[in-house]
Amino acid sequence: MERKSFTCRLAGPVLCAVILLMASCTDDMDQPRLSDRILFTSEIQNAWSSSAASGAAKSRSFVSVMQAEGISPLYLHTLCADSIKMVSLSDTLPATRFTPVNQNNMYDTFGVFAYAYTTSWDSSQSPNYMYDVSVSRTGKSWMPSSAHYWPGSAYKMKFFAYAPKGVAAYQLSEQDAGVPAITCMVPESVADQQDLLVAASDEVSGNSGSAVNLTFRHALTAVRFVCGRDMKAGTVKSVALKGVNSTGTYSLGSDSWSRIGSPKDFVQTLNKTADGTDSQEITAGAQIFMMIPQTLPDDAFIEVVFNDGKADHTLTSSLKGTSWPMGKTITYKISTTSINWEYTLSVLPPGTYSFKGGSSAYSITSYRENSVTKEPVSWQAEFSTDSGKTWKPTKPDWLSAFSSGNTGEGSLTAVAYTATVAPQTGSSESSHTNELRRRPSKGSKGVPYNLSNDRGEAAIQNTANCYVVSAPGDYCFPLVYGNAIKGGADNRSAYFYDFDAEFVLKNFINHLGAPVRSSKIYENAGCEARSCKLLWQDAPGLVSDVALYDNGHSVRFTVGKATIQQGNAVVAVFDAGGNIMWSWHIWVTDTDVQATKKVVNADGIPCQMMAVNLGWCDGEHVTFARRECRVRIKADEEVRTFAIVQDPFELNYGGNSPYFQWGRKDPLYSGDIGTLETKYWYDGNGRISNDNPLTSVSQDGKDCIVWGILNPQKLNRNQGMDNTYVNLWDAESNVPYMDGETPTKSIYDPCPVGFRLPRGMEFTGFSKTGDTAEEEDMNVSGSYAKGWNFYTGPDGTGETIFFPATGSRYGSENPGKLNRIGLDILVYVAASFGISNGYYLWATNVGIWLNTYTSRQGAFSIRPVHD
Repeated sequence: MERKSFTCRLAGPVLCAVILLMASCTDDMDQPRLSDRILFTSEIQNAWSSSAASGAAKSRSFVSVMQAEGISPLYLHTLCADSIKMVSLSDTLPATRFTPVNQNNMYDTFGVFAYAYTTSWDSSQSPNYMYDVSVSRTGKSWMPSSAHYWPGSAYKMKFFAYAPKGVAAYQLSEQDAGVPAITCMVPESVADQQDLLVAASDEVSGNSGSAVNLTFRHALTAVRFVCGRDMKAGTVKSVALKGVNSTGTYSLGSDSWSRIGSPKDFVQTLNKTADGTDSQEITAGAQIFMMIPQTLPDDAFIEVVFNDGKADHTLTSSLKGTSWPMGKTITYKISTTSINWEYTLSVLPPGTYSFKGGSSAYSITSYRENSVTKEPVSWQAEFSTDSGKTWKPTKPDWLSAFSSGNTGEGSLTAVAYTATVAPQTGSSESSHTNELRRRPSKGSKGVPYNLSNDRGEAAIQNTANCYVVSAPGDYCFPLVYGNAIKGGADNRSAYFYDFDAEFVLKNFINHLGAPVRSSKIYENAGCEARSCKLLWQDAPGLVSDVALYDNGHSVRFTVGKATIQQGNAVVAVFDAGGNIMWSWHIWVTDTDVQATKKVVNADGIPCQMMAVNLGWCDGEHVTFARRECRVRIKADEEVRTFAIVQDPFELNYGGNSPYFQWGRKDPLYSGDIGTLETKYWYDGNGRISNDNPLTSVSQDGKDCIVWGILNPQKLNRNQGMDNTYVNLWDAESNVPYMDGETPTKSIYDPCPVGFRLPRGMEFTGFSKTGDTAEEEDMNVSGSYAKGWNFYTGPDGTGETIFFPATGSRYGSENPGKLNRIGLDILVYVAASFGISNGYYLWATNVGIWLNTYTSRQGAFSIRPVHD
């Protein structure tokens, strides 16, 4: 017989495909296979905490006094267990209507709701596929009473279930009500109270073909009574829960109870004789109360009638404000003696912090115990910054993270937390700092001072890769490649040289490796600015509030009056992919960089040379004050106190300036001549470090240039860097050696507005011979003191200009580390020697070497000269 097919779709709330399968199959159509029928498996999760319970007030173990006239006090111990499963119940007990249900005594039948839909689940759908369908066990599976088949891959499905089914105490919501809800009315007779189980499946495909697993959870709270082993002889005649809520509505979709109310009394007559065994069951099996989860009303209380052999005594204990969490077991133990709690509060404080700040671990253990139980005790934290005179619940700002907050739930074992301290801000009495802070501020938040304009106005006059700031204020600069705008006009010669040679970069490139077509970054294809940020700075809080400005065409930042001091910073602008498109050096100094010195070379040719290295900061004494915050942890009556301490520190900086690799525009962290280490620097998140720069290896040629733009804070370990071009700093150079031509400042030149790199011939006057010389032929004043004072005129004439021995950073044997700081004067010039080397000035305490060269990987100082 030939198989015939058909298609049927969901129509409104009714699934017609199933109707067709069940009622419209003819002799010439195959019957649906049993494997296509929806089946279920089930399990019961006994140790279960519901989402609703987790947000409710917690029931904690506690002791209350139950006392009646003519009898010594009895004590009621309240304990909350994580499971509704009772340890005293055997897993092999026969199923009854009133015993808390487990995997082995599961109800014979449960009800199922099924939803088939093609859109996203939003809880508003109605059970259009199955509504309260009876499901019974068949072998290892559970099968609906009527055949229901998987509707197909076009549909998604969710299932909800509950048990027991067909019980008057549990009323279902109507079919059109969306996700099912069960209204519970707890029967007055405890024997009629049944354990309510609920389940909800994950979303499954409409062509799953596998049995749907339903994990049932307990929706009620089990309440039981036991006697302690020290209970006095007598009979517990009855127990009662009075004034407790008896109704509520459970939503299977949100796993929560609502509309809880209708206070009622529930009484059981027991006549149970106390036999002195520990945790003797008073209410066992069918006598366990199955109640609505709730926070107990103010008038709720427990009543126990106890006969001590002489008379009946009625004992009561209030339940006001205590909690019955869903899926839990609340045990009330009646005992002759109270429990004496022994509290443990242990705190392991964090270690001491340096002025650099950072994170350190601490731990807290807080619990109480007795002969019966052991439980966590919550704790609170308070903070004091005045040696404990006053306490507050809030931490000081410099304690930037206290991961536990100011409260904790307590624990039986140590719980580890983290305390993070911000870097200390140093205080300097430097004359440079004082001078900078005395100066009037420039610009404002609304109208920042434009560093590309000599008056700070909006018009762009001259741009550079380095901007000098000499006063506090709010500043901005345009998104322009280096010095690509000069005199208010496009300076095309900085990025295009109409000369064809394999060692000449004809059209300078951007971070994409594409030729620069416009001086303005945002006018080049794929170069829309999306963000900008501070990469690093070598003084705390020096540059802040870095942001895009002027519709993304400028960068703005703030140099605060309270934090301004000598220092260097690098800010970068990013594209949509998070790649650095360009970066700029911000040099904060009170030095008048325009006050240049006239330096005459050996051929009598003068130049105006900057009096200091690019990015130079004079030495200063910086102090970091001690900071202390005392922390007080309180748990009930227990108190522990510890201190978070940031040690004081003094730092004597010598002079320092950043380093530059040949052909690159961005500075690398300064080396301090005083400490012979990397000057402390701060990243964009304020973390302090004196680590050397990260290093990497890139490809040659244009790939190397692109890598340098994308990674301005890293040192390139390529021995010859790009190994290709001779004109990266002198845009119109077409010879691979030094000559006397004035360099054409390129967009990769690191110098500020009005300055450029020297060609190299400018330094020949520092030797009496005009060439390499030993100490006796050096044109210097005084003795060597981690640098030389060179005369600016020939044969000891003119004033002097100081060149410090800033050493270098190298990238091969000691990647990125400082090398011979305090020993060597090393200053790059614009000229290239071949395609892998750069010319530089080199001087030590025993001689000077002019017109010498080295591999480009070395990072040296820069001494700019006027254009």
